[in-house]
Amino acid sequence: MFLLLMSCLTAEAQDGRPADRFDLQLNRLSPSGQGCLMTFVVRNGLPARLEKSAFEMVIFNGEGLVERMTVFDFGALPAGKTVVRQFEMQNMACEGIGRILVNGAKACTGEGIAPDTCIDALTAESRAEVPFGS
Repeated sequence: MFLLLMSCLTAEAQDGRPADRFDLQLNRLSPSGQGCLMTFVVRNGLPARLEKSAFEMVIFNGEGLVERMTVFDFGALPAGKTVVRQFEMQNMACEGIGRILVNGAKACTGEGIAPDTCIDALTAESRAEVPFGS
């Protein structure tokens, strides 16, 4: 019984997070000379390296109207690793952003990874001043 319990506990990641999660955090929105720089912290908690990962995002203004739809390409992501990615939204003021929606996964490929795995395993959070998620 003890061994069974221990094997169940090892199914969770070392940091206490459940295994098979894809964590996507909107960390910061920073005004830049060209628009708004979006900083994301990404942790691939899936069992395999992702060769490709990209998400369609919908950016809403403060009135709840869609301002822009775009795809952010997060590229290759090693299993169990955390990385930071930045995307420049040209001609868009950070203070005009009211919400960012993760509309779906446009790419999610890796050995043994089903195409819908990234969106099914997604946990989204925001440390920025705007709501972020699905």
